[in-house]
Amino acid sequence: MAKIIGVAPKSLTIKENNSCMQDYYQLGNNYIKRVAEAGGVPVGLCPVDNWLSEEQLDMCDAFLVQGGAEFYDYHFQIIHHALTRGKRYLGICLGQQLIYVYFELKRRVENQGYEGDLVKAICKYRRTLSHSLQEKIPNHRYDYPARNDEDAAKHDVDIVRGTLLHKVLGRDKMRLCSFHGLNTPPMQTLVTINAWSAIGDGVVEGTEYGDNILGVQGHPEADNLLPELFYFLTKD
Repeated sequence: MAKIIGVAPKSLTIKENNSCMQDYYQLGNNYIKRVAEAGGVPVGLCPVDNWLSEEQLDMCDAFLVQGGAEFYDYHFQIIHHALTRGKRYLGICLGQQLIYVYFELKRRVENQGYEGDLVKAICKYRRTLSHSLQEKIPNHRYDYPARNDEDAAKHDVDIVRGTLLHKVLGRDKMRLCSFHGLNTPPMQTLVTINAWSAIGDGVVEGTEYGDNILGVQGHPEADNLLPELFYFLTKD
């Protein structure tokens, strides 16, 4: 039976405008298409005011968190659920950044102590921060390419041997479209760095945790040249 892959949307609600008639979520077709091509059943997750029910999370066999500009509470629900239930998680761009941010916030919340639900405590603590937990990087974001000209926005990425990413792809290098301006701190020790920019700017291009949480900073969904990343979600 094909696996159900929950795809997390971008949220364009509440903070983006002042009209209740303009609250909506957005899913990228490329993400959905790659999951379907890999044999999965892509299902868009629909939070209510940026919060998912346990039933929505439970019905998914694995998760894909797509790119975007900002984290929302449901992002932390998804990665926490994947970790605690042993489900596979693929984070792309923002979804990759979420891996480190989740563990850093979790570390801080557990150190200071909390009552009740850990995810809610993480989300509450995050709203008190006045700065990003990631580093800004200059001159690393490419313009969106024209359709069928995706290679114009790609650069080479070196994959770290011995990592989950290396096992999934079976190679030492890949090329990915790059549309990001933030970097996971290279000196952090909470998650495993699985890829580095090959253009000499010291940018982290992927992180992972254990054998089920995988992230890449670039955009493999832009074309169909890295299907193995999506097979990671859909195949045993």
